[in-house]
Amino acid sequence: MLATLLVVLVVGNLHQSRTEAVLDIIRPDADLAMQKINYTETQDGQRKWSVQADSATHNFKENSAVIENIRMVIYDPKNGDMVVTSREGRLNMTEGLVLLRGDVVLQNVNGRSVLTDELKFDDNANLLSTEKAVQIASEDINLSGVGMRYDLNRKSLKILSSVEASFRGALRQP
Repeated sequence: MLATLLVVLVVGNLHQSRTEAVLDIIRPDADLAMQKINYTETQDGQRKWSVQADSATHNFKENSAVIENIRMVIYDPKNGDMVVTSREGRLNMTEGLVLLRGDVVLQNVNGRSVLTDELKFDDNANLLSTEKAVQIASEDINLSGVGMRYDLNRKSLKILSSVEASFRGALRQP
C-alpha cells in the first residue's frame, strides 16, 4: 500500500511539473501562441517584407505579437533585399511597426552590415531607425555613432550623433 501511494505521488508530481513548464513559455497577455511563424506583408501583389520567427505570442486586443529568434527580409527588387536578424521583437500589424531587440544585425547584398541593440521598421514611412548605438561595417569603411535613420525610399542613411569613421586603404581622389 505504501508503494502504491508513492507511485501515485510521483506520477502526480511529474504530470504537474510538465504543465507548469508549458505555461511558463506562454506570456500571460497572449491570446494565441505559435511556433515557427512566417508573416509576409504584400502590396499590389508584391512582397514588401516578411518575418520568420521561432515562436510568437499574439495579443488580439492590441493586434500585436511578441516574437523570438527573428529573421526579417525587406524586399527590394531594384537594389537587392536586406536581411535583419535579432533575438526578440514585437510585430504590430495595426501600425505597421516591427521593433527588433537584442543582437540586431542588418545586412544588404553589397556586404554592408549594421549592428545595434534595437531597430524599428516603420512600414508606413518605409523607414528603419534606432536611438541606440550603431556600427556600420563594409569592405572599406567602418562607421559608428548613436542613432540612425535609413529612408528606404531615398536610400538615404543618416547617423544622428557621435559619428566616428575609419577607412581601410587609401582614400580615392575624385
